[in-house]
Amino acid sequence: MIEPLTLTVAELAARWNQSTRQVLEHSLPMYFYFDGLVFDFSDKWHRANGDVQEAQDLETHKARLSTLEIDLERQSLHKRGLLKLTQWEEALSDNELHDYRAEADRLSSQIAHLTARLKERSEERQRRVRNGLLRAAPRTMHEIAQHGQTRFPHFAYMPHSPGSDGKGPIPEGAVVALEDGFPLKEWLTEADIVVSMLDVKVAEAAAQDNTGSSKTS
Repeated sequence: MIEPLTLTVAELAARWNQSTRQVLEHSLPMYFYFDGLVFDFSDKWHRANGDVQEAQDLETHKARLSTLEIDLERQSLHKRGLLKLTQWEEALSDNELHDYRAEADRLSSQIAHLTARLKERSEERQRRVRNGLLRAAPRTMHEIAQHGQTRFPHFAYMPHSPGSDGKGPIPEGAVVALEDGFPLKEWLTEADIVVSMLDVKVAEAAAQDNTGSSKTS
C-alpha cells in the first residue's frame, strides 16, 4: 500500500487516538492548500498596491504632457498667424517655448520608463503563482483549534521542499503574503489542514525514544 504524503487532522487524530483539537494544538507544522499569488512579505514592489506611487506619477505626467502639447500646438499656430490666443493666454518667448519642449521631452521619457516598469511588474506578478501547500502561521492554527475555523489568512510561511536547497525565489521559512486565491475562500477550517507524514513519523519516533528512555531510567 502506498503511504500518503500528508494526513488530514481527522486522520492523524485517529492514528494517535486523540481529539482533533489535541492534534491542532500539537507542535507539528500544519499546512493548507493554496492556489494563487504568493509574495515574499518584504517584496513591497510586487505585492498589492506596491505600484501606487509609480501609477500616480504616470497619470500626473500624462496629464501634464497633454497640457504642454496643447499649449505648444496653440503657440505654434499663433506664431504662424493661424490662431488668435484667448484673453487668458500669453504669447510665449522663444526661451519659454524651448523650456516647454524640454519639459515635454523629459515627461515623454519618464512616461515611457514608468510604463515599461509597470508592465514588467505586472508580468513578474503573474510568475509568482503557487499551487501547493503553505505552512499555517501559529495564530492561524490557534484560532482553528479554538473555533474550528478562521478567516482565510493573508499570510503564511513558505514550507520546506524535500530535495531543494532552500534558495528558491522565496526562501524556505519566509513569511509570505497571499493574493488572488482561487477559488476565493472566506474561511480556513479544520478540514483544510494537513500534516506531513514525514513530520508525523519524526514525532512518533521521538515519542518512542522518550518512552524507551523513561523505561530504562
